[in-house]
Amino acid sequence: MALWPAAAAALALWGLLLLALALATRNPSVRPGPATGVLAGESPAVVDLITGGWKLCEEATSATLLDLAAKGAVQIEEVGPELSLVRLRRPTGLNPYEQLVHDHVASLARDGVVATGALAEGSRNLGRWWKSFRKKVIADARERGLSRPRWSRLHVVLLTVTAAVPAALAGIAVAVSDHKHDGGPGTAILVFAALVALAGKLNGERGTELGGQAAAHWLGVREHLATARFADKPAAAVTIWGRPLAYAAALGLAPRAVTSLPVSVPADDRRAWSDYGGMWHRLEVRYPGRLIRGRKPLHSVGRGLAAGFFAGFWSWIVLIVLAAFELVPSGLPQPLAFLVGLAVAGVPLVRAVLDLAAPAQVEGQVVRLRRQESGGSRGRTRHVYWCAVDEGRSRELTAFGIAGEQWERLSEGDLVRARVGRHLGWISEIEVVGRARAGGGYGTADTIQAPENMGELRRDMLG
Repeated sequence: MALWPAAAAALALWGLLLLALALATRNPSVRPGPATGVLAGESPAVVDLITGGWKLCEEATSATLLDLAAKGAVQIEEVGPELSLVRLRRPTGLNPYEQLVHDHVASLARDGVVATGALAEGSRNLGRWWKSFRKKVIADARERGLSRPRWSRLHVVLLTVTAAVPAALAGIAVAVSDHKHDGGPGTAILVFAALVALAGKLNGERGTELGGQAAAHWLGVREHLATARFADKPAAAVTIWGRPLAYAAALGLAPRAVTSLPVSVPADDRRAWSDYGGMWHRLEVRYPGRLIRGRKPLHSVGRGLAAGFFAGFWSWIVLIVLAAFELVPSGLPQPLAFLVGLAVAGVPLVRAVLDLAAPAQVEGQVVRLRRQESGGSRGRTRHVYWCAVDEGRSRELTAFGIAGEQWERLSEGDLVRARVGRHLGWISEIEVVGRARAGGGYGTADTIQAPENMGELRRDMLG
């Protein structure tokens, strides 16, 4: 039993070692430098990293896209109060994370154009995409000498080796207390893995001395840009303001522009963007309750019959009680309950018959594919599959139910032709007539030209 105190003491000592290393590897203290309008060589994404405590924020992707617009790799146009467009140009000299953002925009574009609100669309794995973006930004910061890993190789070796001591003592203590000695090795492995995972969790980025100096400079730039009132500027204002707007976005001064460029934001289940018909537009998507809708016709009929039986049964019970108190005639409960059950069961039956007799033909673009978990029998998890198709007729869509094997063959953006029962909202057959584009072309429209004195105007406005 003396091994347990020893294991606890070893664990406490390891915790003190971790705390000491964490305090020794804190980020440098950064105080804002004097206000200045000098834009140094760091990109907006790197600026976001070093001024945010060496933690990258989602606004870095929007700031990067604004910077691409300022440098001419893309063009952002405000068409109307609810529609702005990103028009692709042929980029040159992009760094890896700028190329990543540009490629994502290109994957969504049609004829080189995509709506700004549609930047959250696409079939990419957003978590993996963001991890790749973050990794590339950090690599740039490290190359510039502004950032480094919190733990050096010596720190990693020291924490890993010393973590084996409390893990081994805990395993031995369990083995001694357990006469079968079965739990000792497993306990040691679990404790060791937990301690190594904890150390890895704390191994983020930390700033170098040079990074602290750069952060101080950019915080001074932030004070200068704060006087320009970028908060209400749209993304299309980059045509006038250029790179200062991109840096303002990275420094948290341009929330409207950042919000309108949702590059690193998950697509909204209930709001989608589509270019079906040739013009980008926003759609509202509704997912109906699945009592009878969104199911195969025979399944809906079965559920309708069950609902009708229970509705009729409980109506009969209630009517019998009312008849006992002479509130209704004694001969009314049975026929009235039968009519209630028949009415409830008849609704899905009539809808199923109409769908089977005259299914509708639907052609359009898949804008939402969603899978939801639904409780099954005996604790099993069942999945419900939804497919929303933009037919170009309405800005409000109701998603259709679809079989899982058909759902798995589809991608958002596919052009499809389907046989649908509109009364029950079920896709019985679906055919892909055009796959979602993997990349976008480049538009041929001319770039919007700024006035010749735009540079002087910008300098005047920035002071």
